[in-house]
Amino acid sequence: MPRAKNIEEGQGSKARKKSAGQKGKGIATQSATPEVTPSLPRYPEAYFNRKILVGKVLDFDFCISEGFPIVEWIRVQGLEPFFSINLPSYPELIKEFYVHILGSSMDSLTTKVKNKTIDLDLDRLNTILKVPNVGARGWNQRSWVTSQDFDRQDCVRVLFGENVDYVQRMYTRNLPLHYRFLHRAVCTHIFPKASGFDEVTHMEAYTMYHLITGRQINVLFLMLNHIHAIQDRENARLSYSNIITKILHFFDVDLTGKVNHPLQNVDKLGKGTLGRMGFKKHKRLGTWIPKEEDSNRIVEEEGEAELGEEAENVPLQIEPQVPDVHLPRSRLDEIFDAIKGLQQNVEEMKMSMQFVKRRQKRIAKKFADTGIIEYGGLISSTSSHDDIPPNDAATDDTEGEVGGDGEDTHMDE
Repeated sequence: MPRAKNIEEGQGSKARKKSAGQKGKGIATQSATPEVTPSLPRYPEAYFNRKILVGKVLDFDFCISEGFPIVEWIRVQGLEPFFSINLPSYPELIKEFYVHILGSSMDSLTTKVKNKTIDLDLDRLNTILKVPNVGARGWNQRSWVTSQDFDRQDCVRVLFGENVDYVQRMYTRNLPLHYRFLHRAVCTHIFPKASGFDEVTHMEAYTMYHLITGRQINVLFLMLNHIHAIQDRENARLSYSNIITKILHFFDVDLTGKVNHPLQNVDKLGKGTLGRMGFKKHKRLGTWIPKEEDSNRIVEEEGEAELGEEAENVPLQIEPQVPDVHLPRSRLDEIFDAIKGLQQNVEEMKMSMQFVKRRQKRIAKKFADTGIIEYGGLISSTSSHDDIPPNDAATDDTEGEVGGDGEDTHMDE
């Protein structure tokens, strides 16, 4: 198998010495295997199965047509070229790039690909990527960046609103749409990762804060430090594939004959990304909203249209607004949130059943007025499910609605 062969070749002279001392055993097999040129660099077996995280490109046309503010945020920072690199990835060369990184400073690194030394610092990256080498240089993988120019409490307030606690964990579900889309762009271009998009890390929040407020931030500095972090972590996915290809072009590394993977449509950050994030464009309003909210809104609008004048006499039940205060979360808090969500679903089921029952009564009354059928024998007006007590337990409500629905819904047919 090709992988086993590459692993053996990567083991170096030890494997060759062992096979050479067998005196005739397996000599034909070894002679059939082409010799590897000693000058070609090899990466350890530990890097053989390291996965490559394919780069992304931002769909500027889509974002401009939708009026997304991310375009202006990126333009102010001069990052359009950084988000537009559409180049294929070379898995084998990317592994060589990472495995030969030498311990350098936070603003530089040295590596080697195909025996060609690659020295990178912020000025050279500025030349290669056409990205400004200016702005804040903050880095902390474990906690908030500490700097006189950065207020972490203001950062959290800008992203999540006033009533939040910066100590708690930050989740993307609490972000507005445009901030969530920006977070996805940060997680695919500046700090690439394959999962964990539901949570906002300190460095991601730090970067988003600068982009949203227009404060200059040094993305090249962030990228170099993230490369060092990837190289230090065991089994971390190797990122910046399209950027590394651009670097190899700059240093005239021969890419002839190397296996490469061009970017696909799925690697474009745009309409499809919003769909995967759980958003849908409302047909009438033309805005992007969560798919669940869209379905609930359609049911409510249809119910209101059917009620007509009768709805004016129905007292409107307004639930008290609960302030969105984010306290430090725990497993118990998450369980309470889940229970609250179930209770909300039950309330929505109650409203839907009330709409159905009122509609059935109106239809029955019309039939009775025309003499087609007797109104009294069609639907019992004393049904125990017509007026649902507001404080019933969630389980009892659900069972009652299912039973009532089974008795009455056949009348629509």
